[in-house]
Amino acid sequence: MKIQPETPAARRSALASTTADLRELKGNSRATVQELQAFLRELKGKSPQEMLGVVAASQLARSLVLSSALVGGGILLFTAIPYFLGDDAKEVPAAAAEPAPAPVAPPAVAEKPPVEAKPDPLSTLGVGEELTAPPDQNPLENKGDDFLKDLE
Repeated sequence: MKIQPETPAARRSALASTTADLRELKGNSRATVQELQAFLRELKGKSPQEMLGVVAASQLARSLVLSSALVGGGILLFTAIPYFLGDDAKEVPAAAAEPAPAPVAPPAVAEKPPVEAKPDPLSTLGVGEELTAPPDQNPLENKGDDFLKDLE
């Protein structure tokens, strides 16, 4: 690999000069086109089986299967860990798991204290309340009240 000396374009900050950026874009595009042409020259004159062999040599299919398996394994692993660790906190001690002996006499039925009626919280806020306006006034009309007059 040949190390090239630092050029003025490499020291230049991004978007410093539009013409220099366009020249770099043109040079980079030319390099990309040359790479594509070399790839197509390599494929030219080969049978479809040979072309598929060139593509298969890139191991794209193997990489895809491997990455899918790793992602699926990660999902299963990170789902199973909390699932199995969460059951330990819910275990009941063995003594509490034994059934209690049935009581001989049914317990006396106790009366429940009357439940006090709580006021509706919306009624205390005035929701649903109707206010009547005088028939000769429009309540939405500007009355000249300037609530910002004290701020001047």
